[in-house]
Amino acid sequence: MVFESLATSLQPWADYYAASAVLPLVVLTAHVVSVFVGGGVAVATDRRLLRAEPGSSESFIAIAEDLQGTHRLVVSMLSITILSGLAMAAADVASYATLRLFWAKMGLIVLLLLNGALMRRTETQLLGAARQTREEPIAGPTVTGPWRHLRSAAWRSLVCWLGIVILGVLVSNQ
Repeated sequence: MVFESLATSLQPWADYYAASAVLPLVVLTAHVVSVFVGGGVAVATDRRLLRAEPGSSESFIAIAEDLQGTHRLVVSMLSITILSGLAMAAADVASYATLRLFWAKMGLIVLLLLNGALMRRTETQLLGAARQTREEPIAGPTVTGPWRHLRSAAWRSLVCWLGIVILGVLVSNQ
């Protein structure tokens, strides 16, 4: 009932989308490119984070500052991905509403967003702790604790991005 009402209210968009030769191409291109750029940068950053073994507070600071800059780009690309995905889904609500793979993908996107928020918070904690212990030759537990959480978040990020891409391919072939 809810999906029928939603489909009815979005019918003008669906008609416009279906009648256009260019719009679906633009929306799909924006979607794929933003997943490619945002996901690619995120995966590369997660990999770099998992391979890093900083010892001093200075090296922790450098990594956390790099992550903050990287996450701005990833969040921007993820915003484009979500908007373009909503535009595609709104053009065919009846199909997507009942597709379990679509909802599984949406669930992974929510998990990715929650994990990203956790990563941002942990980066801030790591930066604060590392800056306070800058004079110490080896970073202590106030720095290494957030570092462990950040590494765990990187693993979750990798799994989410991989799952989102796989489910995206499966959804597009339904």
